[in-house]
Amino acid sequence: MKKSKVLFYYLCGVMFVFSCSSTQEKIYVQDGEIGDVEIEGLKKNPKGYLYSDGDFYLRAKDAVFGDDILIKIKLLLDGSEEYIDITALDNSLQLYRDKNIETENGVNQMRLIGPSIPKTVYLGSIGDYIKPDTPFEIVISYRNRHLEYEINGKKIYSERAQIVPSGMVMLFGSGDIEIYDIVCKGKIKPIEKFYNKKFLLERAQRSVEITAELVKDDPNRPAFHFLPPARWNNDPNGLLYYKGYYHLFYQLGPYADFWSWVNWIYWGHARSKDLVYWEHLPIALWPSFEKGENTCFSGGGFIKDDGEPILFYTSIGHRNPEIWAALPLDDELKNWKKHPSNPILTMDIHGGLYIEDWRDPFLFEEGGNVYMVVGGHPKGGEGSVYMYEALNPELTKWKFVGIPFTGEGYTWEVPNFFKLEDKYVLIYSPISKVRYYVGNMDFEGVKFIPEYHGVVDNGPDWSFYAPHTLQKEDGKRILLGWISGFKEGQGWAGAISLPRELSIDGKGRLIQRPIKELTKLRENHNSLTNITLKGSSGKRVKIDFPQFEMILKVANQGTKGIGFRFNDENQNPFKIIIQPDMLQFGEEKIKVDPPLSSDIQTVHLFFDHTVIEMFINGGLLCATKVVYPSMDDFDFEIFSPQGEVTITAIDVWQMKSIW
Repeated sequence: MKKSKVLFYYLCGVMFVFSCSSTQEKIYVQDGEIGDVEIEGLKKNPKGYLYSDGDFYLRAKDAVFGDDILIKIKLLLDGSEEYIDITALDNSLQLYRDKNIETENGVNQMRLIGPSIPKTVYLGSIGDYIKPDTPFEIVISYRNRHLEYEINGKKIYSERAQIVPSGMVMLFGSGDIEIYDIVCKGKIKPIEKFYNKKFLLERAQRSVEITAELVKDDPNRPAFHFLPPARWNNDPNGLLYYKGYYHLFYQLGPYADFWSWVNWIYWGHARSKDLVYWEHLPIALWPSFEKGENTCFSGGGFIKDDGEPILFYTSIGHRNPEIWAALPLDDELKNWKKHPSNPILTMDIHGGLYIEDWRDPFLFEEGGNVYMVVGGHPKGGEGSVYMYEALNPELTKWKFVGIPFTGEGYTWEVPNFFKLEDKYVLIYSPISKVRYYVGNMDFEGVKFIPEYHGVVDNGPDWSFYAPHTLQKEDGKRILLGWISGFKEGQGWAGAISLPRELSIDGKGRLIQRPIKELTKLRENHNSLTNITLKGSSGKRVKIDFPQFEMILKVANQGTKGIGFRFNDENQNPFKIIIQPDMLQFGEEKIKVDPPLSSDIQTVHLFFDHTVIEMFINGGLLCATKVVYPSMDDFDFEIFSPQGEVTITAIDVWQMKSIW
């Protein structure tokens, strides 16, 4: 999955490689003259500088490294609404000056991220250092293991680097900008010769490990939801069951705790015997920069006829997206190699049909044939699913068979298409709430005929996104999704939902229930029965800490509404209200689509520090939300938002950690 249509934004950095190259000074831009650089969106002004009034990109063709490095960049921001990323030595200084862009720490911020920056560093407002329409100089130096940044002679960052800064020099962004000079002093080597798989993986792994030590005791980190040791994660990918283990791969940004164009995306990896307790494994996939790949977007996994696992993913580079594959080098799936047949699929397979946002392969088998679906949309068209059929057992040759379904929305990401009972289910992520169709599939005519349409998770947009499914050893279909909404600056962000078992009810609706294996995490059971709630006064439930599971049952035919209230991190009451046609989180109200056909009868709630997952009326309605509660004075209450309600039973368990 990607977050922009501008592909050149996804350029990847490179790893420090030892070399006997001598230190030298190299001029890449001087008075508008350019040396060994690649540019887009920049023009030469007769007065002697490069300028852009829109999207732009400039990258030196060399990497800079060594023990004594000095980089000087002189430029000017000529307007009031710019975004520019200055990447040097693979660390990124990001400058926002846009009234419409607000980071977690405010508008018009400067922030620093990268391999050599253990946690995101916020440097204050741009206006504190840079005046509009006035040239300024950024100086970046590394010597004696110290990394420093200066703007116009004023030091803004100076720290000892635990990971050696080295790599590309690149500027990109959007807005009115003038570039005067870019000069680098250090050891120089062409980018395509600068790094290899070993160093890229080792540096990414080391970055995660260093930050993990800083964040491991953060009380906001979930305890029984899966998440990486540190840094950014998003989509679950490539779910597999192989030789006694469930394997979870996921989108990993090892150098920041938020999405960034230069936070190069890898595939993280973990395994579990029961989908409850997880073991972190080494990072699996890396961007093969020397082959024109800048980042590894989402995809799926499959077990071939010969019993060997294979991963398929979207390869993003300075070109159209491609579908690539990877193969394991060992039975534990700890080490991987890129498939020698890459790219497996390119846009050429469509015979001239151009597809925008083409990405996220998912594989399935039907009638002895292996199929792949990929998301996207035709230019100017609606979200669609594209289908392909494998032509050989190695899954390296494919044919495009057609477009089984087109719906509404700008584009469809991360499509999952699978058989459930006697129906086919299509799940897709349309840059908003994840949705699904249940229906029938005509493979001969390549046409999906939907019968029911609904929302997978009714939490706020993006709170639950890009889910991926797999079939358990017992044949049950399991869904895992990405949970987002965490704060920036924590050193980590993102988690994976609890595994949900899928089924279809008599009306064709998708039912999601937490897997039964989660009950092994229960301890310290507390039970209440026959409780009458009268309005907003509420009933306090003895829960001292937000790490619990609760099952609540309402008497008779249910209620028109049930509410939960607790203190947030600022000691202010935060309320959740559940109604058949509306959910409320704090002041945010969300329409349930489609609304429940009955009143609220049961609520199955999981509260994991900052993550709430709810399964209502037996999993007919699900909702996920990230909140920040008080860890000292939680004060959890249940109340009725309207009228008198009788609760027949409340069962509460404290939940153990999965680590």
